[in-house]
Amino acid sequence: MTQSPSQSTANPMQVVIYQIAGDEMFRGHRPGDAGWEWSWADWQRDWMDNSASKFAYRCLPLTIANQAGWWVKNPVGFTATWSGRPEPGQIKIAFDSEPGLWSQWINDQFGLGIITWNTPFLFRTKPEGSRLLVCGPLNYFKHGIQPLTAIVESDWMNMSFTMNWKITSAGATIRFDRGEPLFQAIPLASNICSDLQDAQVTYMRLEEDPEVAKAYTRWKEMRTEFHAQKRSGQVKPGDWQKDYFQGRDALGREVTSGHTTKITPPAVKFKSPKP
Repeated sequence: MTQSPSQSTANPMQVVIYQIAGDEMFRGHRPGDAGWEWSWADWQRDWMDNSASKFAYRCLPLTIANQAGWWVKNPVGFTATWSGRPEPGQIKIAFDSEPGLWSQWINDQFGLGIITWNTPFLFRTKPEGSRLLVCGPLNYFKHGIQPLTAIVESDWMNMSFTMNWKITSAGATIRFDRGEPLFQAIPLASNICSDLQDAQVTYMRLEEDPEVAKAYTRWKEMRTEFHAQKRSGQVKPGDWQKDYFQGRDALGREVTSGHTTKITPPAVKFKSPKP
């Protein structure tokens, strides 16, 4: 992995994860197997494992996204069915254990077929303007239900947030297992909204930028030639082009902007016993 010095290295982002629920709500502190838990996001996915020769992992942008940030995992198994009506109270949730307890954490308080988890953490970030992207586990799929995505102003917010999944098929039985990833929390070092609002955006035809046009045309020619060689048997079916993975463009030039092939999780300093 090649990395270049950057301002973020000199002034690293700061993330504090506050546990706002008692230890008794976490796995290992409860009778049975239920309880909250969290970890760095896993880079593997079952459907990627099942792709031929695991070719899905050759898509570096996909694999990098998989492992960005932290996972918070579902604390208790349950099945849910939505009637299709928009008001709250129209989702029947059957918990595997302790329904009286877990219904306080997981319910349908907003209506519209949305299941809501009241999360046990408060995330705070620095510097000023930093944000927290909260989304479903990336490149992870569930039939009949979709995660909602939020950007949290984590540089100042002193309240917890909810994670929400919206059922898309009324009458279908939705299953969440204990320990499956519930959401992915990705700290952002700057205010993405301000970054976008202040961005300089240009629209042009490719040929108006000769340098980029040359590199793109060369890449397209090489890709067409590579697939032709695969069809003719000159290239093994499992072979693949590795320019992006190796951090070079179609003209053979190496990138200098901190190309990354793997994210190393940051160390976590525990100021109290680990849950």
